[in-house]
Amino acid sequence: MVAALGALFLLPALSSSHAAEPEPLARPSCVPKKGSDPRVCTELIELTVRDVVPLREAHTHAVVLATRDGATVLPIFVDEGAAVAIAFRLAHRDPPHPLSQDLLASVVQQMGGRVTEVRIDDLHDDIYTGRLFIQQGERRLTIDARPSDSIALALRGEARILVTRKVLSEAGIAREEIDSLRGGGGPGVGGSGPAPLPEGSRDPKGKDTTIDL
Repeated sequence: MVAALGALFLLPALSSSHAAEPEPLARPSCVPKKGSDPRVCTELIELTVRDVVPLREAHTHAVVLATRDGATVLPIFVDEGAAVAIAFRLAHRDPPHPLSQDLLASVVQQMGGRVTEVRIDDLHDDIYTGRLFIQQGERRLTIDARPSDSIALALRGEARILVTRKVLSEAGIAREEIDSLRGGGGPGVGGSGPAPLPEGSRDPKGKDTTIDL
């Protein structure tokens, strides 16, 4: 994603010396199922990050997104690196060393950009697809991005997280079902209350603590 960001930010300089070429046709960001209401891809629902839940038996983690009223939950399964990055953001604490998501955020900031919106567009073969929206002066850039990376950037910059009605209707679950995801994995970070941070990390008061995911 870093390479994609660099290419987009440098595009204006390159375009001044090269004639514009037609862009190749891209796959639509969201494709309604045959016979379904096409509005499922255009209606957007705002979500908030409530938790990061360790799933011990599956050896993975779930980032828990919820609608504003908390009635519907969207779990997104992520690797440990993304889980740790998001957990630090939820706990309002800094990691002992910069993470890859911190590098992405620094690239955006140094190039004069600001993450304004994260969008989860569709679900293909149990894999979420999404986009990252960046404002750079008068330009609005759009980058295809994994939701796991985008969510960490959204929390860092307080950007909105939006999901299409199609994704929420296909993958959303009731709030009561979220406990079944835990499977005895213990409390997460965020909606379940902050967990200790990894040794060497810093909380706002400068104390060393641990995030146990």
